[in-house]
Amino acid sequence: MYPSLFISHGAPNIILGNSFSKKNIKKFAKTLEKPKYIIIFSAHYITNDLKILDYEKPELLYDFYGFEKELYEYEYEINSDKLCSLKVLEHLNSHNLNASIHKGKNSFDHGVWTTLSMMYKKIDIPVVQISLPKNFSDKELINLGETLKELKDEAMIIASGGLTHNLSDMNANPAVKKYAKDFNDYIYDAITNGKTQKLLESRKEPTFYMNHPSDEHFLPLFIAFGSASNKKAISFNSEIVYSNISMECFAFDTKD
Repeated sequence: MYPSLFISHGAPNIILGNSFSKKNIKKFAKTLEKPKYIIIFSAHYITNDLKILDYEKPELLYDFYGFEKELYEYEYEINSDKLCSLKVLEHLNSHNLNASIHKGKNSFDHGVWTTLSMMYKKIDIPVVQISLPKNFSDKELINLGETLKELKDEAMIIASGGLTHNLSDMNANPAVKKYAKDFNDYIYDAITNGKTQKLLESRKEPTFYMNHPSDEHFLPLFIAFGSASNKKAISFNSEIVYSNISMECFAFDTKD
């Protein structure tokens, strides 16, 4: 069985430097066995119903603004695969999840390609991206992960988001804001100790909406958690940058 990962991907220009988090993600990736394919979710691909990115002629989407010129010129080849995509599609629909191929939508967003480029200098593993269905409840996202767990004999699952994501309140001050640390500690306890109910009650945590004015970066965590056989994850990166942006990363079902 291959692992499930939750990766806080940070700002897209993380790939241009050599930060603590980038080095940790790269180092951890070297410990992973090569799967037949990767199933990935990103906070930046949200749809009403469940979609799978079109496998025809994949390309990169530069879905951000105000960053360095070289970031918009960055090239990283990612390939999908028709057979793998259709296998995932069939599996989802055998569980009545009403998924479909998103025809004409073939661009991997930065939550995908920055994450993968930190993990792999070059990637020769087919990538199947599934959307975040905004109509799913937190419990339904966990159930979606449970469904995908059956594919982990062949596939590694990556959920790319952010443990905290309040961009309007971040700054360059190295002092970590208490609300970000408090929420990071709350989720760290829930995830590393396999506390399903605590995770499901995370929106009741007093600082949730300070850390997530919108919740799209948090949602992938439910899927990663659901896809785990062993709900007790390990953390392979722990850092808070820009005063409130947690780069915490978790791995489930590792062999250690």
